[in-house]
Amino acid sequence: MTETLYLYLSKLLPWLVMPLSLVLLLLIAGLILLLRGPSRPAREVSAAGLAGSRRSALALLVLALASLWIFSMPVVAGSLLGYLERQFPPTAIQDLPDADCIVILGGAVSAPLAPRQDIELGEAVDRVYQAVQLYRAGKAGQILVSAGNQPWAEPGPSEATLTGELLVQWGVPAAALQLEGRSRNTRENALFTQPLLAAAGCQHSLLVTSAAHMPRALASFKALGMNVHPVSTDVRVTDRSRFRWVDFLPEAQALAMTSAAIREWVGQKVYEWNGWN
Repeated sequence: MTETLYLYLSKLLPWLVMPLSLVLLLLIAGLILLLRGPSRPAREVSAAGLAGSRRSALALLVLALASLWIFSMPVVAGSLLGYLERQFPPTAIQDLPDADCIVILGGAVSAPLAPRQDIELGEAVDRVYQAVQLYRAGKAGQILVSAGNQPWAEPGPSEATLTGELLVQWGVPAAALQLEGRSRNTRENALFTQPLLAAAGCQHSLLVTSAAHMPRALASFKALGMNVHPVSTDVRVTDRSRFRWVDFLPEAQALAMTSAAIREWVGQKVYEWNGWN
């Protein structure tokens, strides 16, 4: 299997187990069953058979709606995504060790496609900000950005290039940057970063990525023998003393968080099966 084909499959296959996808499949199955009814000729269909078919269709439709509600509840989203984030919680900068390099993984910015005029800052731009803070605190003197573009993305500069421009705007000297713009997933982040770190003499690095992504990212880098210390950021689930009644009402943002957690779990399993972590 080619790397490009793998990338497309890695995008498509997780879709089948995403909450919204499961709900849509249940709805479609229920509607088909409701519209088609029993497969036998109409004269052979008993009242009981027709009622049973409708009950099955109704059950699928109710299951779809119930699933959508559950996946969209903040209490569910917080529990699933929080489990991932708590494995490597954020650490205060003063408590982090000094290192040779700071490594930032992609997924934080995107190109200024029309009508945008500036680099688009994504939800994970905390990664870039955290790297700037680490650099300013003197935790390391070099920053390596590992972030390429997906094959289906619009033509343009790599995300590493865009992130480098942002870092310079935020006060990091261009001479302190290394840009790796070929990687398209976490596995390639580790593979393509390894020789650059070795060439730069970076024996110990601070790895910066989102808290939920850190378990898979850290395992991928360590599987290749790199000495990296986790620096989690972009934390989406905060501590709270109690649940509120609104935490059980469906929200679009909660559905997105649930989907992100499931996508990350699927990614972890795929990497385990391939021996990448």
